[in-house]
Amino acid sequence: MNDDFLTPLFEKTSRAENVYEAIKEGIISGYWKAGERINDQELAEKYQVSRLSVREALSKLVEARILEKVHWKGYYVRKITWQELESIFEIREALEELAIKHVMEKLNDDILKELKKAIDTSEKDLKAKDFDSFLKTDFYFHEILYKESGNPWIPYILSVAKILIDILRKIEKGQDWVDVGRASISEHRELLEAMAGRNKTEALKVLKKHLQHHRKRVMDEYRRIEKESVTG
Repeated sequence: MNDDFLTPLFEKTSRAENVYEAIKEGIISGYWKAGERINDQELAEKYQVSRLSVREALSKLVEARILEKVHWKGYYVRKITWQELESIFEIREALEELAIKHVMEKLNDDILKELKKAIDTSEKDLKAKDFDSFLKTDFYFHEILYKESGNPWIPYILSVAKILIDILRKIEKGQDWVDVGRASISEHRELLEAMAGRNKTEALKVLKKHLQHHRKRVMDEYRRIEKESVTG
């Protein structure tokens, strides 16, 4: 398992936010799996920061429901339940549909160009078989919609759930992610075409289809993982 993020990257004056980002990356990358303990003293030594800073970062992840603090035992990675998966998808679909409606009301060529650039970049990452970069650039297409919606609560609420969304998207790596990536890019282009045609009804239809396909892939892979953990 790659543990590059555990190397001491920060100065002693680093904030807990830097540690938070590094721990988050470790969880998303699978370095720490559900049920595993995160040693705050080890991280403090690795990052050359105080244990207080590490605990502040860990507490933030507890608030985000990524970790749980067990009395007298420390911090552990939480297992995402089936109900939580459904809830995350429900919230994301509702907010993205709202974002699209707002974007369509103020749509201009600059927004369309930015969306096209995001698609082109994710396609380059896919061709280079750079999965980690692809995950970021592919999701950036959606982040543009959040930003351009003009509603500051949409990107804020989804940023809180972003780490969970990233974990869900990593689950898809169990499948043929190149095929998954091609499907995602194709649907993004279809959505962009509907938006460029100022067809709000079609854009909403394509977005819903895109998110439902993502939901199905994650749920299918989650079921497979659950089944293997039981039989294994």
